[in-house]
Amino acid sequence: MVRFSLPGKKLVTPGDDDDASSSSGSAIEGPLTPDAVAATDSSEASKKSRYWPSEAEVAAVLERLSEQDREMCDAAMANRYLRATGGDQKHAAKRIHDTLEWRRAEQPEHIVCTACRANHKSHYMQVVGHDLTGRPLIYSCIGLATNRDVEDNRKHMISTFEQAIRLMPDPAACPPGSRPVESWCWVMDFHGFSIRDCDPRLAKIFLNLSAAHYPERLGTFFIVSAPTVFNTLWRAISHFIDPVTKQKIHFVNFHAKKDNSKLEALLARYFDADTCHWLLREMEDNRDKSLALSKAYSYPDLSKLASEGRGAPDVEAAQRLRRQKSGCQQHDHLGSPAFLEAVAGKPDLLLPHLQQLSLNDAVDAQA
Repeated sequence: MVRFSLPGKKLVTPGDDDDASSSSGSAIEGPLTPDAVAATDSSEASKKSRYWPSEAEVAAVLERLSEQDREMCDAAMANRYLRATGGDQKHAAKRIHDTLEWRRAEQPEHIVCTACRANHKSHYMQVVGHDLTGRPLIYSCIGLATNRDVEDNRKHMISTFEQAIRLMPDPAACPPGSRPVESWCWVMDFHGFSIRDCDPRLAKIFLNLSAAHYPERLGTFFIVSAPTVFNTLWRAISHFIDPVTKQKIHFVNFHAKKDNSKLEALLARYFDADTCHWLLREMEDNRDKSLALSKAYSYPDLSKLASEGRGAPDVEAAQRLRRQKSGCQQHDHLGSPAFLEAVAGKPDLLLPHLQQLSLNDAVDAQA
């Protein structure tokens, strides 16, 4: 597996303090009250979040697997499923087997979002950076997505999750005695959310995928500017959400023409200054109708950057065009400055089908 290293950045070990702070009242604002999010068995959730399996427990789970499953399951995966099941070795082994059967059948690392290939405006959910611990940062904006087909969204979500895993730092780069990066951050901007988006099937896809096949992968989840209508969907799905997962959720607001110092202060706990600025600028651009109408995430541009490097003429031209469409003329919605710098010239950091996009473009250009 390709592993990602952040240039010039010392990795900080992701800790359990994320979970504890996320449910605090000071971190939550918006249409949902802190009590609506934190109304869980907090003692049980805290106990689960602190649990870390021993090497003997991990080895015992691996012993329960068939030889075929052990070829695809390493100690880190067994550790995650043990944490997800609260140390139940039999249940962890069963869930690992189910996931490996799913991976053999679906081959998620090769899943292509055919909707985005046909129309780049279909979805707006992609990896755009990393947090201070090295966890991949996923950003999505509901208002910029035009495709609401359940299967298309499932494929896109899987592809994004697999890309995030590919961009996780190399465990060998972790300081001695620290834990490897295994999870991601997700900033979900609800700008543009309306009654037509209150489809519980889409929420169920996320919950099922996360629980069944990507356990312990969601580190922190920011829900930005959720409108009142979101309460209907939240009431439908909240009782299906694990208490530990609920502790990882921040409800926050972005104000297009007001002070965002509270949101900025919260983001600064997780991201460097450039990434914080990128997120705030991205949210601001996405609320400008004149900019958002023509905005789409270009995976071919990302692939060209990775395959050709920052200095390539086509890459520079594409970046200038993206910046021209931004209100500040400097914002590149492809990703944060550190992310673009790290990906440039490194095609192996992208999933195979994203690498292939630039190769296809090159062939078409020569034809």
